Amino acid sequence: MHRPETPATLDEALEAKAQIIELLELGHFQLRKWASNIPELLSDIPQEECLLSSKTFTGHDSCSLKVLGLKWEPTTDTFSFDVKSSIRPCTKRVILSEIAKIFDPLGFLAPLTIKAKCLLQRLWLLGIDWDSDPPEDVNSVWETFCNQLSILKDLRIPRCMTINNTLTYELHGFCDSSELAYGAVIYIRVSTADGLTQTRLVCAKARVAPIKKISLPRLELCAAVLLTNLAKFVLDTYLTKLTLHAIYLWSDSTVVLSWLRSHSSRWTTFVANRVGHIQDIFSTEGQCG
Repeated sequence: MHRPETPATLDEALEAKAQIIELLELGHFQLRKWASNIPELLSDIPQEECLLSSKTFTGHDSCSLKVLGLKWEPTTDTFSFDVKSSIRPCTKRVILSEIAKIFDPLGFLAPLTIKAKCLLQRLWLLGIDWDSDPPEDVNSVWETFCNQLSILKDLRIPRCMTINNTLTYELHGFCDSSELAYGAVIYIRVSTADGLTQTRLVCAKARVAPIKKISLPRLELCAAVLLTNLAKFVLDTYLTKLTLHAIYLWSDSTVVLSWLRSHSSRWTTFVANRVGHIQDIFSTEGQCG
């Protein structure tokens, strides 16, 4: 059982644990494989029912667990990745297989995986068969991608988005595009009464540009739509858990910003539909910059 709502204090966490145990005991269910980033929370749980030993919290070695498909390290309360890539010939089949191995529902690895997806699209455009050898430059790009996978073991993403004595929470979203792909990312900016400011990566998403060529401003608009949908998902998920004091969605495309500041009926169908979608979800006044 995974509890997504993080209690604010140890007492609240202990109370929540007791309630869960009591509730499940009514159905004669006994919880096992306990894990927490707070060792005091597990002090009364028998050792054989814990996933982590007590020494895990005091030693220097890291111990990771799978939580909802993500690798979580309780000692540091961070998400991490351990993507293993064998040196295999660069073919369309192999690239698709390697992409499928990477489980990344929150898009933390989007800047990396989108490169492989763009490479796969290029092989489709070249008409390369599933097991045929690609051009040498494609092989070079693929080799670089495989080498980068080993670096992921050093990547740590903080899980918790709150800190003590928080004064304000702000949501900041960014979107951008190139001719090959476009993407969006969401951050939470936390400010405390002590003047401390921290940012937390929430999620990201990237997509390969359509095979049918469209202009860069339109791709930037597609990125803005992606950001809008991503921001709405985050708001629907966290609005009951965090009090957001401001929402900012950023784009560096002056063309897109001019589209968004006008009524959608002024533009052609492609632009109008996407501008209307964004305006229906968010007011563009003071939120897009």
